[in-house]
Amino acid sequence: MATPIPGAYPSPRIDKGVLRWYEGDTFEITLHFELQDQDGEDVTMGTTDSVSVEFLDDTRQTVHTFSFDSVEDNRVKLTFDETVSAKFTKGKYTYDVRYTHGNKTTLARDNRAFVE
Repeated sequence: MATPIPGAYPSPRIDKGVLRWYEGDTFEITLHFELQDQDGEDVTMGTTDSVSVEFLDDTRQTVHTFSFDSVEDNRVKLTFDETVSAKFTKGKYTYDVRYTHGNKTTLARDNRAFVE
């Protein structure tokens, strides 16, 4: 009788609000923003708007920043290719998301990420 080998969890995944992936994995994640202004009106990001997603280690040092000078359809794609993935060893990280359209707006601060 054979004993089944335990499988891995999906990678990447969101687990209880934490972005998780396995060290060395390569992947893409698309962030889709649903924003409203102070009057409750929907905000459409334009091609002249910018977004940055900054990943930081547990000492708040920048590990990698994804920068987008043009945003279409309120979406940006984070590409963790071999070069980017190599920057993330096993451990805890946080990430911040900033949106610029004239003013700079922080959309996420200290969101958690974990590399397994």
